[in-house]
Amino acid sequence: MDIDLTIDNFLDTLLGDVVKKVNGVDEIVPGREKTSLGICFGQSLNLKVYPAAFEANISKETIKIDPPNGDWITYKHTLNDKQILHFIVLYRLCYLKAHYPDKFDTIQGITLSTNMNEYFSKSKEELQGEYNKVNVDVGAN
Repeated sequence: MDIDLTIDNFLDTLLGDVVKKVNGVDEIVPGREKTSLGICFGQSLNLKVYPAAFEANISKETIKIDPPNGDWITYKHTLNDKQILHFIVLYRLCYLKAHYPDKFDTIQGITLSTNMNEYFSKSKEELQGEYNKVNVDVGAN
């Protein structure tokens, strides 16, 4: 599993890009929601935000991040319940891979491809099963 490919695949599959004029030339750039979710995911990983705290910061319509300066930032998103669960499972996996690789290597019963593309075909119930398999007992759950 490659952390960057995994989150990029998730965001690219669910959220689109926009065309923006830059110096009079049309350029394709990530949309605001894609950028916001990517920032929250990446910053949370970099700041070693425990999975339980990450999960507590994402709701049906918003996601919050507490950057190092302590000023909470809230972003809106359009993810549905299944997509939120998918996002959280990916965070749990990436958290372990990034910060506790030995623990990551002990996860059983989960197929770990390079970009985790197979998660898009899973039902919400199957994603919940994957969530339950990724026990993050280091740092906090």
